[in-house]
Amino acid sequence: MYTRNDRLNALFLVEISIALKSVKDPGLSGFLTVTGVELSQDRKVATVYYSVFGETEQKQSTTLALKRAAKFVRHVMTKRLSLRVIPEIVFKFDDTPQRADRVDKILNRLSDEEKGKQP
Repeated sequence: MYTRNDRLNALFLVEISIALKSVKDPGLSGFLTVTGVELSQDRKVATVYYSVFGETEQKQSTTLALKRAAKFVRHVMTKRLSLRVIPEIVFKFDDTPQRADRVDKILNRLSDEEKGKQP
C-alpha cells in the first residue's frame, strides 16, 4: 500500500519535470534527468535528485542554475497544484548513474579477462 508521501513524491516528480522545461536559464546545459523526489516527513521540503550527462563544466553550471530556479519551480507548482502546502525545493546531484556505469565497466572488463584466460 502506498502512503500519501509516496503518492506526493510521484506527483512532484512529474510536476517538477514539467516546470523545469519552462526554465530559461542558460546555465542548464547537458542532458538533465530528474531521478527522484524525496519528501520530508513534515512535507515542507522536497529533495529533488537529478543527474546530468555532460562535461564537468556543464554539471557545475546546471547545479548553479537549478539552485537559482528552485523558487521558480515552486511557483509553477503552486499554480498547477491545489495543495495546501507546496514544499520548498532542494536540488541534490545524484551520482548513481555514474557509479552504475563504472560498476558495469568493471564487470565487463572482468568478464573479458575471464574469456581471455579460458583455453
